[in-house]
Amino acid sequence: MKKLGWLMILCLILMSCNTQEVNTENNTTDIISNTTETNESFGGSNDSTNATEEETEEEIEEEIEEVEETEEVVDYTALYNEYKVNEIGQVIVIMYHNLSDKEGTYASTPELFRADLERLYNEGYRTVSMSDLISNTIDIPIGTTPVVLTFDDATKSNFYYEEDGTIGKDSVVGILDEFYETHEDFGRNAIFYVYGTNPFREKDLLQKKLEYLIENGYEIGTHTFGHDELNNLSAEGIQKTLGRNEQFIQTIVPGHKMRHLSLPYGLRPKGELESNLYNGTYEEITYEIVSAVNVGWNPIASPAASKFDATSINRITCGSDEAELHYWLDYFVDKPERRYYSDGDPSTVVVPLDQLESVDDKYLEKVITYEESGDE
Repeated sequence: MKKLGWLMILCLILMSCNTQEVNTENNTTDIISNTTETNESFGGSNDSTNATEEETEEEIEEEIEEVEETEEVVDYTALYNEYKVNEIGQVIVIMYHNLSDKEGTYASTPELFRADLERLYNEGYRTVSMSDLISNTIDIPIGTTPVVLTFDDATKSNFYYEEDGTIGKDSVVGILDEFYETHEDFGRNAIFYVYGTNPFREKDLLQKKLEYLIENGYEIGTHTFGHDELNNLSAEGIQKTLGRNEQFIQTIVPGHKMRHLSLPYGLRPKGELESNLYNGTYEEITYEIVSAVNVGWNPIASPAASKFDATSINRITCGSDEAELHYWLDYFVDKPERRYYSDGDPSTVVVPLDQLESVDDKYLEKVITYEESGDE
């Protein structure tokens, strides 16, 4: 009986062990199964990601190949020859005074002024400011030529308002604004040299006019306070007339500095007195002049040329007589090789190789030269 009892106990122990092994195997199988499913899930994601990356890389490579195939190599020598680029050529600075019903040496009519603008535009001229001229920061399209428009005395015909508050359509400003609306690439640059206490001859509207000019890119220059003959003044007298004019303008538009001078009658002080034109003080008002224009009768050297002098800029009078505006426009039609033609990039100075020696030393680092083809 004892043996039978022990056998029964032994059987029960063996059965218990077999059950634990089966449960362990089942659990192991479940774990393996779950792991396999998880791996398959992650494996699928990796395959998808890899496929997407491969497709993206292929697309980029195709785009690069397309750009390389379509990218054109610019032949700058041919381009410069096509547009006759010559940034050491001569420049025209035009001198106007008033508009009236009759043409004169210094005067024009509204109709003739409009015709001047049309001809300048059609022959490839584009306006630039006096500031951009003297600093040689001329920013106009390739193949075009800079021109500076200047107006002395600030007469009413330069800028007046109609009774309805609009700018006079036959005033200089009215005509320039109107032309700019249909010829935006011509620019809207001009400088008005003012003197005295009543520029533009509408005193109640002076602040409005000066602010309009400044806000719309026009420049205001000085013509002394009393339109004085500067060659007859002492150092003190020169500083007084320039400083007083500066002082008056600053009472109308505080902080505005007039940096450009038109010499009345084209007269300048002699010898050491001339230095008073460029720096001086009057009643705590200081002025600094960076350019001075003469009456003159001829085009000027390029601002990139060693011969350029910002303190002595000759101007051409409006009109059709000898040495006047249309005479010189005709001259450059016949002799385009002497005319300034832009390369379209204000950061470089492009000149024909045979004219390199004319470039001012300070621009040599910006110079690009090319061989002219000789084709007409």
